[in-house]
Amino acid sequence: MKRLVLFIICGVLFGMPLLAKDDAQRLYENEQYEEAIRKYDRILSEHPDWEEAHFGRGTALYKSDQTEDAMREFELAISSKDPLQKSAAFYNMGNAFMKSERLEESMRFYKRALELNPKDYDAKHNFELARQMMQQEQQQQQQNQDQQNEDQQEQDQNQSGQPNQQPEQEQQQQQQKQESKSQQQPQQQKREQEKNQEEAAQVLDALKDTEKKMMQERMKTKYSGMKKEKDW
Repeated sequence: MKRLVLFIICGVLFGMPLLAKDDAQRLYENEQYEEAIRKYDRILSEHPDWEEAHFGRGTALYKSDQTEDAMREFELAISSKDPLQKSAAFYNMGNAFMKSERLEESMRFYKRALELNPKDYDAKHNFELARQMMQQEQQQQQQNQDQQNEDQQEQDQNQSGQPNQQPEQEQQQQQQKQESKSQQQPQQQKREQEKNQEEAAQVLDALKDTEKKMMQERMKTKYSGMKKEKDW
């Protein structure tokens, strides 16, 4: 999605000796960024105030993913008196900030670049890209905040004893079952008790009948003077 167009150092190092410029530029174009950085270090050791060398060193650092160091070099290049080189330094500062995901700051530097060079279409494109990305981030942050608020409200409801409708219905059903079971238990116990009492009464009546018959047999034997013989 990102389209970060780095301003090429070709044609920018106007104030530098031709040989030094060609050597540094050749190393950069061959993607030998570390060698290019060392070349710029040697140049700056002799000419520390050359904005062109700081700009070139910044581009090599940027390509080497040394973004913070590149920013410092571009800041030193901004003091250039040449409007196009100054605009290029602002543009590359915007690229560095965008690469660091500091979108608002990148937009500020792209705007400064366009003020100096309104025809810099890369700066226009990257300014619009940074603006769109920042809007997307803000929308995502708002969605995350809304989701957090919903989660917090749900948590507060659960803690305050106000669960949602479905758990409440389940609780009511469970309570009804418990009440019904509580009502059924005494009735069942009563029926079992009555059944036991009936069985006990039947057993008692049977014992009484047996005892009564035995008593009658004894009375008959006693008054008749006869003994009941065994039935062999």
